[in-house]
Amino acid sequence: MHKYHHESHMAKHIHVSSFLHNKYNNLLTADTLRLIALSMISLFVPIFLYKNLGYSILSIAYYELYAFVLAIFAHYYILLYISRLGVKKTLIISYFLNIFFYLSLGYSNFLVGEMGRIFFLLALGLIDVAASSFYWIAHHVYFLKATRAKDSGEKLGLLMGLPTFASIISPLLGATIITLFGFYGSFFISSVFIIIASFILLLAKNTTFEISIDLKKVLDFKAMRKNIIFMIQGAGTVATSFLWPVLLFFLSVKLISIGFLYLFSNSAYALVSYLGGKSLDKNGSTGIGKLGAFGQGMSLILRALSTTIFTITTFQTMGGIFNGLLHVALDGSFYKQAHNDVGNNVLNREVYMHLGRIVIISLFISFLFVFTVVESAVMSLLISGVLTFVLILIFEKKYSIFD
Repeated sequence: MHKYHHESHMAKHIHVSSFLHNKYNNLLTADTLRLIALSMISLFVPIFLYKNLGYSILSIAYYELYAFVLAIFAHYYILLYISRLGVKKTLIISYFLNIFFYLSLGYSNFLVGEMGRIFFLLALGLIDVAASSFYWIAHHVYFLKATRAKDSGEKLGLLMGLPTFASIISPLLGATIITLFGFYGSFFISSVFIIIASFILLLAKNTTFEISIDLKKVLDFKAMRKNIIFMIQGAGTVATSFLWPVLLFFLSVKLISIGFLYLFSNSAYALVSYLGGKSLDKNGSTGIGKLGAFGQGMSLILRALSTTIFTITTFQTMGGIFNGLLHVALDGSFYKQAHNDVGNNVLNREVYMHLGRIVIISLFISFLFVFTVVESAVMSLLISGVLTFVLILIFEKKYSIFD
């Protein structure tokens, strides 16, 4: 009987009861399955392109740059048409594009032979960008339409925490499958999760709404300090999701070990995101934002300088903790401010986050012409870490999106 009492207590604690009775629960469940699927393979795609298809790291970096530039335009056009499509259809499109992406990787040798190496990479990037852009536009719009500004912090923490908890084992599982059965086994299993998620979405009610876009409000040159916040945040995502896994691989850290590293850091990220989200609505973003910016900045710098598996594990787990705090503070503050003008605020954030990604990947590319891959990744991580410290000053001044 104790286990049933425990489950009831936990459900009450994390508001699962209200979640299960929410009309959007199918969308959240599907998103959780999507995260499980993507977490199994997304970290290892650059490694697959390098190891299995023989692309150079410079070519892969150009692929990332091309994708970031393309994504700015993709977000704009998708946001224009999401009013007609609705959230459910937009998410389903993104899920099937993810499956198409995995199929393209699975048949990559054939496609490279038919299309050539350059055109294959361009086509792959187009599919990747389309899948990601359809998803994130629907994700942001859905969250803003489904929440109120005053309690968006706690709901954001739940939205960040629960899927991440569910997908904690995914990088390790993906690494294990790749080690035992190769990348193609992981592509197949990830596709199965995406298909299940798509069927779950078919049960959800589609929601339509009106969204308007004004490019002056999107670019918002009068609030450049706010835009810089988004650029720094975008730069940080490149550091943690691309540069860091590449550096680990070139430091000869085995794929299975990379999976274990993300098991620890994702566990910390999920817990801190949920707790930080609850704190956000009561105490505001300044305190946890400054703490998160300091800790994440230190984590990026210390990771770049790490040479042993112990220090790598320690500082990546540290990054999971402080990155959770930082993202809850940044995203929570953004969502609170964005309710009054969904379309322009969402596109403003995406444009400047991608510009931040473009800056960091461009620096990495320029370093590759002079230095080794390891040296280039280290320098890029250090720069991203220093930029993250700038957020401490921004939180201190309470610019724009911070309460």
